[in-house]
Amino acid sequence: NQRYLEMVRTNKALYRACLNAEKQTISRTIVAEIRKQNGRFLELHENGKWYDIGDKKAIEKTSQALREKQRKGKEKTDKLGGEQPPGNADILNYQYAKGNSKYL
Repeated sequence: NQRYLEMVRTNKALYRACLNAEKQTISRTIVAEIRKQNGRFLELHENGKWYDIGDKKAIEKTSQALREKQRKGKEKTDKLGGEQPPGNADILNYQYAKGNSKYL
């Protein structure tokens, strides 16, 4: 999850500066890199089991994450040299996990 979030943070500025076709390429590249590292994009189903959401939905979720503005707490930590206060990673993980979807 941390690798994914770091890739999203690293590519946000580039994503915002690109044309739509290039934005899709960035999202696809992030999903492909996570999958290459044996990562999965999961969704909790009604039966209580986690299932992979597939590349199409993973790319959509990644594009959404790249569009989202940084949280104020993250901006403050950037000014402090990139150190995150305890618990900040949990907030970022929850932010992506909205809609019962998450990356593991």
